[in-house]
Amino acid sequence: MTGGDSISNNRILCSLIGLVGFLFIASLAYSVLKDNDPYKHFTGLGDTISISTDDTTIAFSYYKDGKEAIYTGNVDGKNVEKITEPEEKTDHRQPQFSPDGKGLIYVAANPDGVQTIHYQSDLTSDETRPLTGTDHHVFSTAFSPDGSTVYYIAMPAEDFQKPEGEKENGAELYSVDVKGNPPQKLTDKDSYAMNELSVSADGENLYYTAFRDKKEQLFSYNLETGTEQPFLEEHTSDGVYHPAFSPNEDFLAYTAVADTSENGTFQYGLYLMDLSSGESTRLTDYNASVTSPVFFHQEDRIALLVESNWPSEPSSYEVMTVSYDGKEAAPIELDLPESENDIQLKAIADNVVNPLTMTVLYLLLFGLLTVYFHKASQKTYFPAKLSAILSGIVFASSFAGAAYNGWAGIGLFMIAVWLFVCTAVLFLFAFVYRWFVRRSTLP
Repeated sequence: MTGGDSISNNRILCSLIGLVGFLFIASLAYSVLKDNDPYKHFTGLGDTISISTDDTTIAFSYYKDGKEAIYTGNVDGKNVEKITEPEEKTDHRQPQFSPDGKGLIYVAANPDGVQTIHYQSDLTSDETRPLTGTDHHVFSTAFSPDGSTVYYIAMPAEDFQKPEGEKENGAELYSVDVKGNPPQKLTDKDSYAMNELSVSADGENLYYTAFRDKKEQLFSYNLETGTEQPFLEEHTSDGVYHPAFSPNEDFLAYTAVADTSENGTFQYGLYLMDLSSGESTRLTDYNASVTSPVFFHQEDRIALLVESNWPSEPSSYEVMTVSYDGKEAAPIELDLPESENDIQLKAIADNVVNPLTMTVLYLLLFGLLTVYFHKASQKTYFPAKLSAILSGIVFASSFAGAAYNGWAGIGLFMIAVWLFVCTAVLFLFAFVYRWFVRRSTLP
């Protein structure tokens, strides 16, 4: 090789190092600064549905290009209509029809994720009324049988936004009338986790799930006495999720772990319990996850959401209906609006900048540096040693980070593990490259 060729090759090598280095730094900066919300470009169904009392209309939340709003449609899937217009960086979700079927409630999530209740008394009107303020985060809601009161589970917003372990207040039960008078606090339990609220047909009891004794359990709360007790504990030993009572309270629909996939992921099925006997029947076998069961009022059917891509995000839901015996299942094929943005540069960047891309760029950058330092000074292992030092610094920082914030410590530890693995690959590459170069130069 002539001197001119050597200089030309070095220039190409330095140019490649500069290009890959720029791409790595740019990708690193983008991954740190980008919004990691998997739903920000998403178009698809939200995680809650509701059926009107006359069984003619279904309400649901729907993401269109990352914006979640409330829609209604016929139960045959036709005449889908958007009925709420969220403000910028606000999402509307968890719709629930009023008992008379003329209006509904939903929760609005602000940019900080704090959810508040809004009441729309007439579906033919755009007028809505906020029932709660941003001082509390609402988890779940339920109408009283006469539609005059909304019960809900909430916690102070400042505690909702704190990491686990730093919260000073837990979840409680509240009530508020639809006229907009100040809410009333019903409990003072500081519960770790409460959700899936419903009201008995006579309006005397509230039902909800809470995480107690290492499992999700169903509880009842008597509004007159203020007492809480486990409900159907002897029949729900394996955990209850998304419970829903039939209109006459003869049956309880709920989801529970049904199977485990080959990779260890829990698969959930829909179950129907006959409350007179306590016996449960499994209604679905989708090898996925199911959520939001809702009873029809005029026929023995249940609507639900099937999450086909469980546990990936964003969740991809399909509305299904199933008979009480599980033998008749059919989809509700909603005539949903399509995305208006066929090409989104941010969405493309989000897909391109991922852990695999970062790994390839890191190994390529330090691999090129290995070649450069071997040619320049025979210091073949210098880049790998530099990577090892960086790994050690991040590993040590994970302990300091854990003292400040547990999640930060875990994040730094995972990065350190990733760096150690990359470093091992770089040492192996340096060894093989040095051996190959020396062998090729032998006479």
